[in-house]
Amino acid sequence: MIRTRISLLPALLLSTALAVTSCGSDGDAAEGEQSPRAGSDRLIAAAEAGMERASTFGFDSAGFYTEAAVEEFREQMEGSLADGEADVEVDPASCEAPLAAVDWAPLLLGSDAARVDFGSETFTGTGSIEIAEIDGDDGEAVARVQEHMDHVRSLVESCPQVQLTQLDADYVLEFSDVELETLRPADGDGDGTVGYARTRSLAGSEEDGMIGAQILFTRAGDDVVMVSFIGEPAAAQEEFTAMAEAVAAATTEALAD
Repeated sequence: MIRTRISLLPALLLSTALAVTSCGSDGDAAEGEQSPRAGSDRLIAAAEAGMERASTFGFDSAGFYTEAAVEEFREQMEGSLADGEADVEVDPASCEAPLAAVDWAPLLLGSDAARVDFGSETFTGTGSIEIAEIDGDDGEAVARVQEHMDHVRSLVESCPQVQLTQLDADYVLEFSDVELETLRPADGDGDGTVGYARTRSLAGSEEDGMIGAQILFTRAGDDVVMVSFIGEPAAAQEEFTAMAEAVAAATTEALAD
């Protein structure tokens, strides 16, 4: 077992602490002190297209990140990734690096980016669409995206189950590959999608307080899109894979227009 440092605020959870502009099922933003939304018009339009698709599954409330929220997100994530938040024991030790490495988000590229979080009265949790544009001339950014996709593949292939101890609590994390029906799986470098489903539960009481998550990460040319769900255990099931695919497809199609 190895002792390492992993953030207590992973990218998928940090959004609850940040200010966003909200909208209802009609998609109209509540413009006010928290505007403007982050992102160029092209990225915002793509996020809206993805949100419109999500609404067909009953996700009819949403909040778009503001420019200030994006900067706060970057500062908090970069700080936690650099310094860690708490000592964590990881078993097997070989899973420490890929587990820490997947705690990353497209907003951290520092380029043009947009994000919308969405919810539903019938789902205990949060969905999100995150989009960032890659500067094709920025070799470091291109490499960072590819590195993240490689880390996801490594985690799924090598670490189907991880045990960790954090703040004197023992957890079991289980990771599994997802079966894509419409999006093209990424194979090596270049465009395509990688993804995984994850559950986290207290050791010895797997059904009590279990948290499920589903994450799809798609590269399409100079754009990257991450669609995720986190919350009740159902979020790790095939039903949410299908929803995530549909939302990601709508978003990438809008980026191509």
